[in-house]
Amino acid sequence: MTDAIEATTDQRKLEYITEARRLLALFHDPLWGATAAQTDDEHLADYKSTLSKTREYYPELPEKTEIHAVMGEGDTVYAFTGNAPDSGERARAIVGFIHTMPYLLDSLVELIDLKRTHSDRVSELIQHNTMQLMENRAQRDTIRKLQRQVQFLMDQIPGAQVMA
Repeated sequence: MTDAIEATTDQRKLEYITEARRLLALFHDPLWGATAAQTDDEHLADYKSTLSKTREYYPELPEKTEIHAVMGEGDTVYAFTGNAPDSGERARAIVGFIHTMPYLLDSLVELIDLKRTHSDRVSELIQHNTMQLMENRAQRDTIRKLQRQVQFLMDQIPGAQVMA
């Protein structure tokens, strides 16, 4: 990957992170939930109750509001986010998160592979350096042994200077 492409990709990741953090703030301690098994009419009555609770929580809501949802092919509703002031942004956030999830997963795999590659290389370098260190120690031991032998031989020669 060229440096320019990599810098652009990193910039896009940082921009996405900034936007994702802004959108995540719209979800105050969300929980997954489901209603009891009901008929369509019972679900509609339940949803009517939910709408009235939203109106109680947001008394400034106008009489006519939009219901926001995450939708798929054929207008299939994946999730309702409601008609509260931030519901549209919440629906937009969920859709954005779903669309970017493959990119995020690919990035995670890339980071894991990069970490593994770097870990393998670091281990390889440590092993190589350890072997070099052991070899250097063995060479120093050999040099010291030879120096002692030379010193011993020099001590045997009358009039020879003592080596330091």
